[in-house]
Amino acid sequence: MKKALTIAMLLAISMSGFAQRQKVTVGKDGEMIVNGDTLAYIEKEGCKLLSTTCQFFISNENNDLLITITQQSFTDKDKTTPQRPNGVPVVYLVFSFNGYQDVAEIDSPLILKEETVAKLIARWNLIKDKKLNPEGIQHFINANGCKYSERERRQSQPPTIQVIH
Repeated sequence: MKKALTIAMLLAISMSGFAQRQKVTVGKDGEMIVNGDTLAYIEKEGCKLLSTTCQFFISNENNDLLITITQQSFTDKDKTTPQRPNGVPVVYLVFSFNGYQDVAEIDSPLILKEETVAKLIARWNLIKDKKLNPEGIQHFINANGCKYSERERRQSQPPTIQVIH
């Protein structure tokens, strides 16, 4: 029993470093502040209440564009409800990174604000030392992929019929 308690205490102490949360805020001028340090600047465009068209532009202090985040939507025909027999609307965010060909897509939060986007960028470590972080970006792209646009593309193609002889 003593041994199990000791192991549990050691695990709790060693994991406490991982459990520390980042303090992420956005100033009135769009300054993204993480743990007291300015990470980048965020600007939004076209974001209205219940809008499905919204863009965020993330740049450094030299106004060089680092990340563009675009909110997109489509009707998922594979998911239907009695109220929506033709499909359920799906809203998602597309992250594109300056200098990278690949993009990543994630679920769009219900309430999309600058602070929400800043927290996503900080959580995934997409920007480090005020520049794009290649390791963080690659991990983000690999983890999320393009699941929504691929599903939309697949649903918009006519069904194929295979004839087996």
